[in-house]
Amino acid sequence: GGPRCVRGPRAAADGRSNPSRTRGVDAIDAIPTVVPRRAALTALTAAAAAASRDLSPATASVASTSEVVREAAALATNGAGASTVAFDDATVTIPGTGQVVPVAVWYPTDGTGPTPTYPHAISVAKIARVLLNTPIRLTPRFLDRDFPLEPSAGVVRASTSAPPKNARGAVVLCHGYLGSRFDLVDLAEALAASGFVVAAPEFAESLASPDTVSAQTRPGAKPAANPSATRDVVLASAIEQSIFGEDKFTWVGERDGELHANLGGDANPTRAKVPVALVGQSAGASTATGAPGSFAARVAIAGFRPPPSEAHEEVLALLGDPLLVVASAGDGVISLYPTDGGVFGPYRGIEAEVASLPAEFARFDGAGGLLDSVRAGDASRTSFVTYETGKPGSAPNPGLSLPCHISFLSSRTNDAMVDVLGPLLPVARLLGVPVLDFDRYQVTRDSDRTNAVLVPAITAWLAAVMR
Repeated sequence: GGPRCVRGPRAAADGRSNPSRTRGVDAIDAIPTVVPRRAALTALTAAAAAASRDLSPATASVASTSEVVREAAALATNGAGASTVAFDDATVTIPGTGQVVPVAVWYPTDGTGPTPTYPHAISVAKIARVLLNTPIRLTPRFLDRDFPLEPSAGVVRASTSAPPKNARGAVVLCHGYLGSRFDLVDLAEALAASGFVVAAPEFAESLASPDTVSAQTRPGAKPAANPSATRDVVLASAIEQSIFGEDKFTWVGERDGELHANLGGDANPTRAKVPVALVGQSAGASTATGAPGSFAARVAIAGFRPPPSEAHEEVLALLGDPLLVVASAGDGVISLYPTDGGVFGPYRGIEAEVASLPAEFARFDGAGGLLDSVRAGDASRTSFVTYETGKPGSAPNPGLSLPCHISFLSSRTNDAMVDVLGPLLPVARLLGVPVLDFDRYQVTRDSDRTNAVLVPAITAWLAAVMR
């Protein structure tokens, strides 16, 4: 699991250079509609109605997650231990439009308070509308469900009795297509327990709200009549309002004169001193790595799309920040290696995307190698974690023993999604609707196993490079 170097630039692994290929949000455009949308919607709705009568909210155990949070905080704080974490179910308002965007916020506190629940929700109407491109008027909402999630141990509700204490920096978490602001909740709790303010906004493509409309449309389709705010706009608003708005938080270790987060050249003197990092999964990885400006670090999980090689300034800007890329050969959505098929058609793979960059990456086989490296005091500014070897016999198909596309998300949100989508998977396959590796996760249920090492590794890496 020790580091090995990957040097770039190098030709794409499939022998072709194709910078125009995209993943995440853009790749959704390639999904074919193989049956009439109304017929598909009717079938999905009928299946969901039949399956949802006896379903109850997911109750994934948080005991293992609580231990992971404590371990991550011990590493990130050099043994000082985990802080109590306060959770605030906040919102931000988009300038100019007045759109209200939910933002989950976690922060360290010395205070006390009641234990909260996370207001996670899954909209079957939104899933049908996004994957089948059905009009809003044809997507019934009576199947939309609330899934309150339990926090890990040591999380309290934000209140006057749980004021923020000095934070060491901030991290913004960016969910993927049909994701949720709670998808990376394990990492959020670990980072907050380690002294960071964490904000996770809900983007337009979220599965929680049937009302938001992505500005992204299929080729040849009419532009959305009233699109919701773009990812870059939501990200900027979350940073400005949730992290730096109203001087809610105070910061330790501010570094005068060094810019850590500067979207669009804003000269906010507080922001100029506070390290802010971006972390994203799937389409959120592109949000994290493509956001304009300088950041304390960027992390791309299960998705990576660097600027094309001819965009020299953008490439240099990306590599100017510490960068961590995480990918798995078991990912059936955004592959590590070249593929001629898959959910979104041919793709040269994350391996080739990383190799195309003019930088030297320390490469690790699994998150354990990265974790050992950080423990040894060697946190490389450019790191590449790959999952390429699984445990034989852990699943009927050896490939299933590797993390799939959603294995990096919290088991709390994944298990809630399986509760809803599980009965729909046979119908979705029949209709040719992409299931984004939920069928694989339904077999492996490996989020806790994956995050037991990955969450401490990312937390410790961020703490090291953001000092």
